[in-house]
Amino acid sequence: MDNFTTTTEAPIAIHTDQIWGRHQFLHESPGLAIPCIVVLAFASFVGTLGNVLVIVAVATQKSLQNKESTFIVNLAISDLYITTVADPMGIVAKLEGEQFFDSIPGLCQTIASICTVSCIVSLGSIACLSFNRYIHICHNRHYNRIFTGRNCVIICGALYVVGITMVLLNLTGIGDHGFDRKSLECIWDRMATFPYTVVFSVTLVWVPVLVTGISYINLYIYVLNSQKRVQQYSTMTPTSENKDHDKNESEKTNHPDNHSNQPFIHRISVRKSLHLARTIFVVYAVFSICWIPFAILMVVDTHNTFAHAVHLYITVFAHLHPSLNWLVYYATNKKFAVAFDKLLFMNKWVPRLRPAVPSLHITASHTRECHSQQ
Repeated sequence: MDNFTTTTEAPIAIHTDQIWGRHQFLHESPGLAIPCIVVLAFASFVGTLGNVLVIVAVATQKSLQNKESTFIVNLAISDLYITTVADPMGIVAKLEGEQFFDSIPGLCQTIASICTVSCIVSLGSIACLSFNRYIHICHNRHYNRIFTGRNCVIICGALYVVGITMVLLNLTGIGDHGFDRKSLECIWDRMATFPYTVVFSVTLVWVPVLVTGISYINLYIYVLNSQKRVQQYSTMTPTSENKDHDKNESEKTNHPDNHSNQPFIHRISVRKSLHLARTIFVVYAVFSICWIPFAILMVVDTHNTFAHAVHLYITVFAHLHPSLNWLVYYATNKKFAVAFDKLLFMNKWVPRLRPAVPSLHITASHTRECHSQQ
């Protein structure tokens, strides 16, 4: 029997990167290219319209001009960069290929760097909004001290500092930005420095996810406890002595010179805050669905072996988030819905399906009349 030897080589990471020429991606992979281009074009148009509507609505509608709107506007401004610059340049990248950006030195790095800052600011703003609602509802006595107008602006500015710091690390040789041949985007270089990739993933996605999630878990517990206290109070049977005392207190508090509406106003304020909290929770859910697959992919694909289509679709899916926030506002928040209808002149020809929201003054006045008639 002849002697023979077999050589078993260690598996080599398969790199499917290739430099795509002009229109090459469209011609060779139309099944991948066309859906991505159509989705990005639609997201760019819808997202730009929606984020502009959010900014104009807050600027023109007094009912939307409050402290939490500082974060909403900050979110819309950062999202506007994605929808007006990053998405259109993503379309250019898929049509023109890497050679287009090579012909304009610094263009791809600039787009990718600003995109990094914008994404960090967007996701950080969502986390700040969630924490804002948590403090307002669960620790209301501290709200005005923590979330002053000045502090809100400082927090928004701090988000930009974090994003810019992540970009400036590239100057020290940590990480990089450029053209990604898997996703065909100008984006941060996930393969440059793996520890930077992990830190970037944590900063971009997991910190906002944890902050927002913890805020809503505590908020949910607070609401459950409040409902239990209300049920316990409603089941208590007052004695005749307590009834007389309550009657005397009611006559006192119904006097127009007294602040009889403070408990009622507080309940209305909490109810409105819960409505906005619900809106932000939906934004958080959309953000998680869009970005968590991206964050996992960046950390898991350490050897760049995942398929080209996986990177392409997950990256496009993540960039849909900035185009969806305003639709969440419209669908879940009456104030934004009314403002958007007014700005788009839809209130003149679309039947009003949402019931009018009575003002706090009218509702409180109606409550006083009911008390006086009893």
